Amino acid sequence: MSEKRPETEDSSDSFIGKTIFNKYLLMEKIGEGAFGFVYKAKSINSNKLYAVKFENITEGQFILEEEALFLSYLNCNRIPKVKSFGYSDQYIVLVMELLGKSLDKILNELPTKKMSVRCICNIAIQLISIFEIIHSNHIVHRDIKPSNIAIGLGNNCKYIYVFDFGLSKKYRSSTTKKHIPFTQDNILIGNARYSSINALEGGTQSRRDDLESIGYLLIYLLLGTLPWEGKVSHSKEDKFYKIREIKKNTTPEELCQGLPKEFEEYIKYTRNLEYESEPDYDYLKDLFSSVLKKGEYDFDYYYDWDNITFQGNDNSLLNNIYMNNYITIHKMYSKILELEKERKVYGGFELERFVFNIEEESNFNILKRKSEKDNMNDIETTRDIYSYSNSMTPYAYPQKKVKNEACFPCQTREYREEDECCKIW
Repeated sequence: MSEKRPETEDSSDSFIGKTIFNKYLLMEKIGEGAFGFVYKAKSINSNKLYAVKFENITEGQFILEEEALFLSYLNCNRIPKVKSFGYSDQYIVLVMELLGKSLDKILNELPTKKMSVRCICNIAIQLISIFEIIHSNHIVHRDIKPSNIAIGLGNNCKYIYVFDFGLSKKYRSSTTKKHIPFTQDNILIGNARYSSINALEGGTQSRRDDLESIGYLLIYLLLGTLPWEGKVSHSKEDKFYKIREIKKNTTPEELCQGLPKEFEEYIKYTRNLEYESEPDYDYLKDLFSSVLKKGEYDFDYYYDWDNITFQGNDNSLLNNIYMNNYITIHKMYSKILELEKERKVYGGFELERFVFNIEEESNFNILKRKSEKDNMNDIETTRDIYSYSNSMTPYAYPQKKVKNEACFPCQTREYREEDECCKIW
């Protein structure tokens, strides 16, 4: 990273004032998590603001590679748009659309530390609609929590956004719609407080698990607490066990006591879904619409914080929306996949490496195509090869030759002798 230090730089943070890819000036740190950390940055060319996520490549997780793949694959509204992706020093770098405050931060800044039923219903209807789109693209999020949901900026300040897809996974084939096999004894992926009972028991997650998690999240935002919070535990395993047992033994009636009946119906419905069940998203949205109608309200994007000005959430910021360009997305997606050939398991990149930029078409001159064809079927094929492995990036695993030489190479963990062709996954 090249240095460029403004006079206002915080001397305690060596990243502030530096530029990424000679284009993005890091301004302030706005978040931190298990994957790494996030900074607000300004484009030197356009003065637009973005979020820049960093992950230390030496840790060998490559979560940001996974997230860049999923975001560029989805490329839809209410999910942050990818701006750039690449490598700088020992870091993987993802530049993306900047969002406003997360629901977690908003909740902590509200005087009551709770949200009203009207506000929650407006959030719920949007979340279910967003996850209907995510699920229709054969992906489950697996990490639903208030800190991964935020409001937009500028013209989008009334809309809810879902982000942080580093732990997401394809739950079925894009072409055959065949679900990945259900297994038990899996490591918990996601936050135990909001995870489904099935996920806490080690079951493979599917659409039902995302929707059940949304239910717990909504109740938490409404009440400010959940029955399984704050229990003394001696280890992570003990904590997960206690949360699971309390969650299993807490009936929907007990969990939703004092709340509109529709919240109880939501929990009952999502808990009773089967692994491969197609959820009735319209029914779930109608539950919360019914609550609004009973209170003589409309679905009007009302929030409890409408009259509160949050620090660092300037609604005058320009809205960063990009038109869907399928060819561009295909090239981005292909380029990230080609990184498999250019690094070993734990790195192997030069000091600073720029991979792609969505706004500058000239940057795509360096991109290679996976196929000579340039049509939507080819794009879908490229999407289909994405691994559904749980943790390590699929590029870290050795390839196994497939019978159909025209296919993309399968990863060892994905290959099934009876399938004969990796395209099925």
